[in-house]
Amino acid sequence: MRKMIVLAAVFSLMSCGESSDQTPVRPQAAPETGAAAEVAKLDERLRNGVLEKAIKASGALCPSVTKSERAEVRTGVKGWKAECDNGTAHLIEIHADGTANVTSRTY
Repeated sequence: MRKMIVLAAVFSLMSCGESSDQTPVRPQAAPETGAAAEVAKLDERLRNGVLEKAIKASGALCPSVTKSERAEVRTGVKGWKAECDNGTAHLIEIHADGTANVTSRTY
């Protein structure tokens, strides 16, 4: 019987302080490591070459990357926005292991 009383008290204490209007937790950006950190250190000319290879590996057409800049590719995730000389634009997320996710936009 005592165990039941103790359990009831524990459960009632666990429910104290709960409210339905809690502020949602915002995702925190993870620090870049591995290949992602190495690409971030490159000068623009070399970085454009790396991004061009990632875009071509995804199957998208990109004769040459002419411009790249930092961009938020997903909420809380930094990557790169690359523009190609054929008018296409791509968002590239580089993972620590060197793999990349490429999202392409064509006109």
